Amino acid sequence: MLMSLHVFTYGSLMFHRVWSKVVGGMHEKVGARLYGYKRRKIRGEIYPTVLPGTSRDYVDGIIYLNVSKSDVKTLDAFEGEYYQKEMVECGLTDGRTITAWVYVFKERYRDLVEDEPWDPVWFSEDGIHSFFDRYEGFN
Repeated sequence: MLMSLHVFTYGSLMFHRVWSKVVGGMHEKVGARLYGYKRRKIRGEIYPTVLPGTSRDYVDGIIYLNVSKSDVKTLDAFEGEYYQKEMVECGLTDGRTITAWVYVFKERYRDLVEDEPWDPVWFSEDGIHSFFDRYEGFN
């Protein structure tokens, strides 16, 4: 039985300041690209989601390696009812691929997703402050 998993993050959890508030363990991380998906804003929220896209679409993010089952359960609770985990193949910068879990918006909530890209640079500079103000105590 698999004791740990890899998790692809593409939004607030890419940032150590958020990840470390949610998940207790230390995890090695690598940059990765998720092909065939697009990252989009969610109406009224600071964080994004990913949705299946075309073969030309991709999302850059971070994979946390060897995440324990207990930390994945914590991530499940953090992501909440709007998301489901999907197993995906991600590309690494050295050309290899790696299998990881990714949290994707459930189909029944897709009407909350805007057709506008979410900007991680904006989040790192501005949005992260609002994120912590708004979601204080999420851990």
